[in-house]
Amino acid sequence: MVLGIIGYGNMGESFAKALKGHVEVLVYDVSEEKRSKALSEGFGVASDLEFLLKNSNWLLVAVKPKDVERLLESLRGKLDQRILISLVAGLSLERIRELSGTSRVIRLMPNINALVGKAVIAFVCGEAIEEGEREKFISLFSHCGSLYELEESLFDAFTALAGSGPAFVFSFIHALSLAGVLEGFPYEKAKAIAIDMVLGSCELLKRLGGNPEEWITRVASPGGTTIEGIKVLEERGFKGIIMECVQKTSEKAKKL
Repeated sequence: MVLGIIGYGNMGESFAKALKGHVEVLVYDVSEEKRSKALSEGFGVASDLEFLLKNSNWLLVAVKPKDVERLLESLRGKLDQRILISLVAGLSLERIRELSGTSRVIRLMPNINALVGKAVIAFVCGEAIEEGEREKFISLFSHCGSLYELEESLFDAFTALAGSGPAFVFSFIHALSLAGVLEGFPYEKAKAIAIDMVLGSCELLKRLGGNPEEWITRVASPGGTTIEGIKVLEERGFKGIIMECVQKTSEKAKKL
């Protein structure tokens, strides 16, 4: 099977690299510079959209939102039984169908962690996608990160939680790093410690399970150092701030 990727920006490139070795990838981009980059990175490159269509079984659309409507309209009547996979933010299944003329669509919502092959990806299948095709999609795209099949009505909430979420995590790590500087560490050393601590904590929770609150009680011994810090977070409304942060982000996503 050949996966044709339209658009070789950050997301198109990230998915191409994650899928390399699992499927044959053919790339097309309007930019000659990006086509040359894809070629230098070991991918087949189409000189035009017609060649890509002719030689691809599935199509992954990874262009900017401002360019997608014109692209999809140009594909109308040319897709036959090909599956169209969209990475374009804010573009619903119904709108994709209206523009492209096909219901054989899978909509994805990845986050920036795709750049390192660790994306958190929401997906929803159009009505014309068969079960075997859905399973094949899951098997293939699981190489790009973690897949979550959601109702399309939850995509805005997913955008807030997982799409914007890395920025919130980066802010937390930066704050921890600054706290380390305050305590006498060089910033880069404090950042490295904070990153490793967050990664290890996430791995523990993922592998051993349980509610995060349970692990807090195991770290925070009676009258100890940790509970002093937890007390400050509770007094400042840390959990409420995070909940409101995601809620406001979700509300904004619904308006776009």
